[in-house]
Amino acid sequence: MSKIQLNENNEVALRTSLSKHQIAKFNAMTDSLVIRNGVAYVSTNELHGVLLTRGRDDAREIVRQYRNILRNFLFDADDLDIDTQDEGYVLPTGLYVLLSQLASDRPRRALDYRASIALLAYIVAGHPQLALASLIQDRGLASKEQAVVSRLKSRHSHCQLSGHNFTGTEKHVHHIEPRATAPALVADENNLVVMTGKVHDDYHAWVSSSKELTVSRASLRNFCRLNGYSLGWDGDNA
Repeated sequence: MSKIQLNENNEVALRTSLSKHQIAKFNAMTDSLVIRNGVAYVSTNELHGVLLTRGRDDAREIVRQYRNILRNFLFDADDLDIDTQDEGYVLPTGLYVLLSQLASDRPRRALDYRASIALLAYIVAGHPQLALASLIQDRGLASKEQAVVSRLKSRHSHCQLSGHNFTGTEKHVHHIEPRATAPALVADENNLVVMTGKVHDDYHAWVSSSKELTVSRASLRNFCRLNGYSLGWDGDNA
């Protein structure tokens, strides 16, 4: 594999197996990118370029077939406060996961799917509005999150789920709605819960054990019910 070469203009040239027509579809997708709170969202109407299909209907069929993979990364226009006719939006992270799965499921096109991942990452990383928004927001959110996490750890001497005393360094702060799907909530106290390391590990292992489960408020509540844990962290004990 050849090494990355940087030219005198501080640019890197990408080699790709994709055709000019496929690249044109990527450019159309770039025009439809939506940036909200430092996060990029791709219109589901423009996925035929990324997913390397002949048209939009074929791309929609792939989204339907792999919805279990994408469901944590899909949003509608109302979620993003957008007035549009587009059917919805998907986080690039979800597309990376989907394309990796397609490369595994369809080995004859694996090289092209990996090329699509590289181009999508290049487009998102180079988006000027996203770069600026991310830099400003990440600095502010990281500082705020650190302060909130420290405050919550100091406030709680018992696991909010099991009620057990904390010992040693096992005090974990869990994001109820994960960073990938709810980046704006990373420093929101209502989206954070303090638990023991064991309870935290058990929850994630339970979620990972089923294709039907995702990290979310709803699944955490179900986990608590199954294990007889408190729901006081969510405002009730039902």
